[in-house]
Amino acid sequence: MRLPRFRALLGLLPAFLLALSPVAQARAQAPLGGGSPLNTTAGSRCTAGFAATAHDTGYLILSDSCARAGSTVHSGGKVVGIVEQTPFPPDGTLVLRVTNTDDWRLTGSIPPTDSRVTIAGSTEAPIGASVCRYGVTTGWKCGTVQAKNVTIDFPEGPLTGLTRTSVCAEPGDIGAPFVSGTQAQGVLVAATGTCSGGHGSSYFLPINPILAATGLTLVTGALR
Repeated sequence: MRLPRFRALLGLLPAFLLALSPVAQARAQAPLGGGSPLNTTAGSRCTAGFAATAHDTGYLILSDSCARAGSTVHSGGKVVGIVEQTPFPPDGTLVLRVTNTDDWRLTGSIPPTDSRVTIAGSTEAPIGASVCRYGVTTGWKCGTVQAKNVTIDFPEGPLTGLTRTSVCAEPGDIGAPFVSGTQAQGVLVAATGTCSGGHGSSYFLPINPILAATGLTLVTGALR
């Protein structure tokens, strides 16, 4: 009496397994966006600025101190994509085209792992406003906007149009996203002093000129 029931159950198994197989074989996509840790094959470590899109392609906005054009970038041991060889981003920034869409999915949440801030837009904060940034070395650090349209001279040449803040930074935080509330502000490109020393200043390149120059659209909201 039990054998026919067992055979009937076996007859259902192939259909059951077929129904499960796409789910079982699907690769879970991890969230990727502002605040994600990034590593290059050259060994440098930095923080992703903001997630953006253009023509159904995903991008991350980076500081140009993070990687060189044409280099492959990883996060958590997995390939993220390739830094675009394009002159469009303003000096101080680069764009990383996300080529590994099997493992990664863009989000407007910062950092992607705990979504403390979800980007809603990019309205520029005035001087004196509170700003915070998230870097993979020091996490969240906050301060105020101190000055705008600042120029810093580097050995490679000057960077112009920067915003100075009272927020400290450490190595590895470079490229970090600055926010004011839920509004994206810019990408960390330079800093003086240290967080460990209890003081320091940092400079970000405002996000809106980057978006205007590259034609990218900021990713807003939670996981897309």
